[in-house]
Amino acid sequence: MSCEWRQRISGYVDNELDPASQKEFSLHLRTCPECSTAMLEEVTLQQAVRSAGRRFHAPPDLRLAVENKLRPRTRFGFAWRWGLAAACLVVATWVTVFLYSQKDDSLPAIAELVDLHVATLASPNPVDVISTDRHTVKPWFQGKLPFTFNLPELANSPFVLVGGKVAYLHQSPGAELIYEFRKHKISVFVFQTKSNKPSPLTLRKNSSFTTAAWEEGTLDCYLITDATGDEVRQLASMFQDANRS
Repeated sequence: MSCEWRQRISGYVDNELDPASQKEFSLHLRTCPECSTAMLEEVTLQQAVRSAGRRFHAPPDLRLAVENKLRPRTRFGFAWRWGLAAACLVVATWVTVFLYSQKDDSLPAIAELVDLHVATLASPNPVDVISTDRHTVKPWFQGKLPFTFNLPELANSPFVLVGGKVAYLHQSPGAELIYEFRKHKISVFVFQTKSNKPSPLTLRKNSSFTTAAWEEGTLDCYLITDATGDEVRQLASMFQDANRS
């Protein structure tokens, strides 16, 4: 018999439920294998759609076609002015998109990592190495990742390490570390950076999750949780200190 909660799966994955409903459904996923399986299928489908979108490239003839459409047929007059205005609009749009992407290119990555975090919450086996000891979890990743990282010391902190597993972002392997803070689950993702330029911690909050992104040394780090910003800053700061050269 189909679970009556299944109709909420799309709204939960797309963060369209109100905060109370998101939390309620998150708790339901931990006890309902049917909804957990359906949600994993939904997340997998979304990731496939995103990957397909990144593989598309406009053909070289597109620019020529646009230029031909915008090229004035007369030297002066209404048609020429209209074409010029359209050209300016196109240029302004591309400049805006370029500047926005330069300002923050972590948004697509965070969207995919939120999906992975949600899938972890729904999985009956959320981690591959189970341990509260960082000296057990860190060595487990050796030989599985082309880089190393440090885990923070959690003594006298409110956080508890649950374990970790290998995660993939844009076909690059990284670590997903799972922490608990009271009843909240926190995913910390660590990947090898390509820019090698330190960046400050950036926090965002939507109706369901708080996210953070930062670079430290040779690492790209992301944090996803439904906890508040204060807890996110505290754990992120501990990671930054542990990996600061």
